[in-house]
Order: sequence, then structure tokens, then C-alpha cells
Amino acid sequence: MYPLAPPIGILVRMLAVALLVSGTYNPTGYSYYHWAFRSEAGHPAVKTVVGLLIATALIFCVYASIRSLRLLLGIPLVLVIGTGIWLLSDWGMVDLSDGLQRTLTCEAAIVVFLGTGVSFSLIRYRLSGQLDSRTLT
Repeated sequence: MYPLAPPIGILVRMLAVALLVSGTYNPTGYSYYHWAFRSEAGHPAVKTVVGLLIATALIFCVYASIRSLRLLLGIPLVLVIGTGIWLLSDWGMVDLSDGLQRTLTCEAAIVVFLGTGVSFSLIRYRLSGQLDSRTLT
């Protein structure tokens, strides 16, 4: 019998997606966007290679999320995330008229969606016991 997937795997994947998304752009000024497009520092070849690596990682996460969640779970997850943001805004915990909070909220929503998509095979296995092709080989 295969052991249940530990929750640490889900946490590690979520943190990796959070690092990728916040490393691509964040409002603090310490991101790839600010380094590549806003700074006057040279080394365009290094910026291009790092940009291609980030783009490849983002494409991988999006593809894995779409493939694992599909429309049947992707659309409800987007709706749950959107209504959660709406609820937090109604409760006054998030001020969407503030640009900084709006940007951070959008980044958090992207992290939740991509992190859930990347981790979904582990989540599905923990909830249903359904084996993945990774565990069959």
C-alpha cells in the first residue's frame, strides 16, 4: 500500500509558486520586472536568460494547473477565490481601491490558483485515495 502524501509536499509546492510569482513582479521594487525593465544596470544577456527561465517556470505551472484542474474544477476555484476576495473586501480586510493592496491580492489569488493546480494530484490522493500515474510506475 502506498502511504498518504505528506502535507509538506503541498506546502513546498505552494511556497515554490509563491516565490515564482512574487519574484516575477511585486510592488516592493525587488522583482525581475524591476531589475530587467526599470533599472539601468547592464547585462542584457543575463536578464534575457533569467526572463526565459521565469517564463518557462510560469508556463509549466499554468500548464500543470490547467491539466490537473481542467474546467470542471478550474472555474469553481476561480469563483471561490474571487468571491473570497469580495468577502474580504466587504469585511474591510482588503481595500481594493488601494493599488498596493489590489496588487498583493491579485498575486495571492494567482498563487492560490497555481499552487492548487500544481499540488492537485497530492490533494486528490489525500482526499480520495485515487492513485496517480506517478505512483503506478
